[in-house]
Amino acid sequence: MSKKHEIKVRLTDAEFSNLTAKVNQCGYSREEYIRRVLKGTTVMERPPADVPKLVMEVRRVGININEILKRANMSGLLDAPMLRRALEENRTVEKMIVDAYTKEH
Repeated sequence: MSKKHEIKVRLTDAEFSNLTAKVNQCGYSREEYIRRVLKGTTVMERPPADVPKLVMEVRRVGININEILKRANMSGLLDAPMLRRALEENRTVEKMIVDAYTKEH
């Protein structure tokens, strides 16, 4: 879709400062921020830099649990149902973290 319409809006210093602060919090351009607000999207604050690392770590733990679960199923030595629950809980936590920082409301 072509963006061919331009709107000029005059803001007070306080309004401009408020807009700039909100744009800086979310990490979008000023234009993208305004477009999202006009669509009725709840614009969320950009996650701290360590959130992506946290998601990667949760995924890594999940992969390790899954590998242990596979070995437990083959050998019968470990409590497979317990590991399955741990893996499900890990996936739930991962989804909660991702959803908290990526869903638009």
